[in-house]
Amino acid sequence: MLGQNVRVRFTRYTVASLVATGISQLVLFVLYGWGVFGALVASTVAFAVGAVPHFVMIRWWAWGQRGMPRLTRQVVGYLVVTVLGGLVSVLLTAAADWLVGPLVADRAARTLVLNVTYVLSGLPVFVAKYAFLDRVFGQDAYEETNSTSVRAANPVAPGTTSA
Repeated sequence: MLGQNVRVRFTRYTVASLVATGISQLVLFVLYGWGVFGALVASTVAFAVGAVPHFVMIRWWAWGQRGMPRLTRQVVGYLVVTVLGGLVSVLLTAAADWLVGPLVADRAARTLVLNVTYVLSGLPVFVAKYAFLDRVFGQDAYEETNSTSVRAANPVAPGTTSA
């Protein structure tokens, strides 16, 4: 059975992912649906726009990380797993446009197909992405909690004496 902390983190990660997906979907709908960009560029921009608030939400809310320590490691870890997952979404979305484009002339119908493809393409990597991010953010939270517990249990600073 999953621990309470894991369930809370996973639930918050899921909510943050849904919010980020909603933002990405809106951007994709506007950029592609209104004919601003083609599928590849629109889905790439949509992905990037959703990734930024997703990082902030999962770092601060899901894993409770604050401040600057380990930020570089967290950003790099997040970028690696997110870019890999994003490549899958962007390439599958562009492929769907390539396949559906000749068959469906209506831009609104093609936009719907692309939005559905974008969402479905993210599902296979969702849990794997969580597991990786839990190692990146969760390890830092564990180390932070562990060092805080050690300081609380041993309030005398090294090199000083107590009376």
